[in-house]
Amino acid sequence: MLRPQLIVLLVWLFVMACALAACSGSPQGNAADGGRWYRLHRCEGCHGEGGRGGRAPTLNGSAISYRRFLNKLRTPDSTIMPAYGPEELPEEDAADIFLWLQKTQR
Repeated sequence: MLRPQLIVLLVWLFVMACALAACSGSPQGNAADGGRWYRLHRCEGCHGEGGRGGRAPTLNGSAISYRRFLNKLRTPDSTIMPAYGPEELPEEDAADIFLWLQKTQR
């Protein structure tokens, strides 16, 4: 028979694994709309056409996670890139852009 502490530990590990999987997965979105949002928010002015790079880092095909991408949009670590709050760029539109960039070939 398993000790209660071991059972609690196993349950806790299972819950944490589920939470991690939920946080690191791809967002729900529409990649087809992502290109439109990318152009509408003038991202190509710095990140280049299709996210291929320019004055700012290349974005397409990047290995960055969605959470990190969203965090960079909301609180960029650059003085040049503007911060896009949820009122300027809703999370649904950010997810569309992220998925579009992931599907765009270099």
